[in-house]
Amino acid sequence: MFNRLKEKLKGWISKSKEDIEKKAEKIKEPKTQVEIKEEKLKKEIKEKPKKKTRLIKEKPELKPEEQGTAIEIETELEEGIPEEIIDEELEEEIKKPGFLKKIKSRFAYKITEKEFEEIFEDLELLLLENNTALEAVEDIKEKLAKKLIGKEMRQQELEEYIKQELKETLNEILIEPDNPINIIKIKKAEHKPFVILFFGINGTGKTTSIAKLTHLLQKNNFSCVLAAADTFRAASIEQIQIHADKLKVPLIKHDYGSDPSAVGFDAIKYAKKHKKDVVLIDTAGRMHTKTNLLTEMGKICRITNPDLKIFVAESIAGNDATEQARTFNEMIEIDGSILTKADIDEKGGTIISISHATNKPIFYLGVGQGMNDLKLFNKQEFIESLGL
Repeated sequence: MFNRLKEKLKGWISKSKEDIEKKAEKIKEPKTQVEIKEEKLKKEIKEKPKKKTRLIKEKPELKPEEQGTAIEIETELEEGIPEEIIDEELEEEIKKPGFLKKIKSRFAYKITEKEFEEIFEDLELLLLENNTALEAVEDIKEKLAKKLIGKEMRQQELEEYIKQELKETLNEILIEPDNPINIIKIKKAEHKPFVILFFGINGTGKTTSIAKLTHLLQKNNFSCVLAAADTFRAASIEQIQIHADKLKVPLIKHDYGSDPSAVGFDAIKYAKKHKKDVVLIDTAGRMHTKTNLLTEMGKICRITNPDLKIFVAESIAGNDATEQARTFNEMIEIDGSILTKADIDEKGGTIISISHATNKPIFYLGVGQGMNDLKLFNKQEFIESLGL
């Protein structure tokens, strides 16, 4: 998503470092007593004459009058402050409480509120450009502000710290499932069949996602039944019939215009009779702005009493998908989402936005048209893909 994020961060940090250096040139702290004494002692040592020692090299074989050849040997004091000349006053100065604080302040840097606003301005634009909903951006800003403003750190740690805190913030917003589509929950279900209801508007890949999930459940040794409860859209029943035939699973269907709730009810009844593990119910691609159609979705929920309600949307749909997710969640309280076309989504903001808007996990990402092209969502992997 954020192909430019790394460069933006480098730009922010570079600017921050320049500001720090400028401030350091303008503001010079008064020298401490320790520094004054150090300079004074070093100066005295440097100016002190070198010690000279004259040695007589004795040669026993020479006569006394021939003795006296001398060699001068020069020795210098080592630079620095010898321990023996640090007086009591200097030791007391070092022990004062403010001493370490002053030393530390030379290496530490605090991000002010004004500087944070400047830093976040670029990030805000980047997030919005990449299909991240405004409310999600505001939440990211609020969380980051709490972590960054007034935080004291070393200059060399500044870039890494900001990146790390941004990763942590996204980690808090994104939600991933505890188990793949609750397969463990399906195994432990006290009743059979386990009912999964799918929602989403037309053209988002909902029916194809149902087929992919059916294939995944079959690989985990679950028997499935499909229900063609989309009795509204032309050719919808034929579409899911093709998938059912390929997967060799029964499809329960009625005529177009029939009550979708009745289709779901009959599919559950069939599954109980034939001891099937899972029923997957396709529903009409209702527009989230049409209240009467959403009300019908509520009716299907009441009659079928699903164990899992999944919202399906396109990863590339941006704010439209986020608004759809929010509306469906408010009406029927979804359990999670599947986002299709993730393989062609270079932005990723929709994933962040839907997780934030619903506070529910992203179950899977559709990454192709094949039956195996359903990828379990991994938020750590997703955050790494952003370039952080």
